Amino acid sequence: MKKWKSLFLTLLAVNIIILAGVLTLLILPGGEREQAGPPVSEYELNVTGTKESLSAFINSYLQKETSSDLDYKVEIDDEVHVIGAIRAFSSTVDCAVSFRPSVEKNGDVVLRVTKFSLGKLNIPISFVLNYMDQFYDLPDFVHVRAHAKEIQVSLSEMPLKNGMYVKAKTIDLKNDQIEFVYYQPAS
Repeated sequence: MKKWKSLFLTLLAVNIIILAGVLTLLILPGGEREQAGPPVSEYELNVTGTKESLSAFINSYLQKETSSDLDYKVEIDDEVHVIGAIRAFSSTVDCAVSFRPSVEKNGDVVLRVTKFSLGKLNIPISFVLNYMDQFYDLPDFVHVRAHAKEIQVSLSEMPLKNGMYVKAKTIDLKNDQIEFVYYQPAS
């Protein structure tokens, strides 16, 4: 019986040592996990749209963000059209400006003027852009460059929440391919 008793106590001791080892491993803090690459500083979300959805988005944004009642709207076909009325000499005159958009390397959008009509008058485009810059309540991220006959939309300056910003990737109106990238800083 002594032999069985000593074997039983040895087996019990081995089980206790194994159980203590497993419990110790469970209680100890885990090691650092290896990261697959460098830490992420921001996340990006690619967004594609159509001319119709982009014009609806722009008109909705302008309506919410401008302090006065909108007297112009944006329509998009093969070009971007701003259609509205200009107040002059206590009356209003119909106005339409057409732009050809392009994307700059930094993701901003440049709108180059291709056509302009102000009632039936023929007025230089740079004069009209100066007028728009001075008398219209444009968002702070819209910069009129009258001398170059263009308007720059600095998307990175567009106020978004939580440090987000947006960049244009592609604007091809003829093929209805519009792509933007939204960036969200990592927490």
